[in-house]
Amino acid sequence: MGRSRSFLLASVLFLPGTLWGTSLQAEDLQARIDWGQRHVLSAPVTGVVREIAVRPGDRVDSGDVLITLDLRRLKADIRAAEAELDRLRLELGEAEREVARAEELYDRTLVPIREVELARIQRAMAASRLARAQADLDRARIDLDDSRVRAPAPSRVLGIGVTVGEAVSPALSPPTLVTLGGTDPMRAEATVDAAVAAALRVGQPVSVRVREQTLAGSVRTIGWEPEDIGFGHGYRLSVEFSPPESLELRAGEPASILLQSPGSGS
Repeated sequence: MGRSRSFLLASVLFLPGTLWGTSLQAEDLQARIDWGQRHVLSAPVTGVVREIAVRPGDRVDSGDVLITLDLRRLKADIRAAEAELDRLRLELGEAEREVARAEELYDRTLVPIREVELARIQRAMAASRLARAQADLDRARIDLDDSRVRAPAPSRVLGIGVTVGEAVSPALSPPTLVTLGGTDPMRAEATVDAAVAAALRVGQPVSVRVREQTLAGSVRTIGWEPEDIGFGHGYRLSVEFSPPESLELRAGEPASILLQSPGSGS
């Protein structure tokens, strides 16, 4: 049966414009739905969890705030960095004036060149301190932004690993704050034999049938080593597709992949 199935699959793949026909519905590839990508988010900065904005099962979009850490210390760090930056700007301004004064006195032969060189060194050191303070302020602002943990992509919230009031630190075995499953795109996975794997191409259009709906997809990856993912030994075929928001799929749901030849319509 496996050899006959391979012959039928390869024949369909190499006939231009041919899709799986009604007579071959039993030959559709048995597949399983999975998240497009699994995101495990940890704490990028040290802090205390102040707010958890989502619950398991919620659907989130890219950029949505999921968890917020206490912002008071970070905001205080920014105020201190801004004050230091203002002070060092004044210091650099004074150093600039000292250089101008030393150069003027040197032009009038009232001071040796050494005085000018020392003034220029002081100006360079003041500029360096100012640049370092600006970097400290930039880091403090990045930390403030990182204190709001955001969804990296459209996803489903799979789990929350912390509670409000819990202290977290990336330096001490960082806890998992949120686990997300990517929902756009999602994946359907199946296994195929060597003949079909050789005929498939990454990006090739295919269809995914799930919950009696047929959705457009494309080949994402084709395995290079045989494995058994629950559908018999073969090469893993991973297909990407974008389900509508109304179709709230779960990882592990049964599906089928309908192959079509390169260049054929959907």
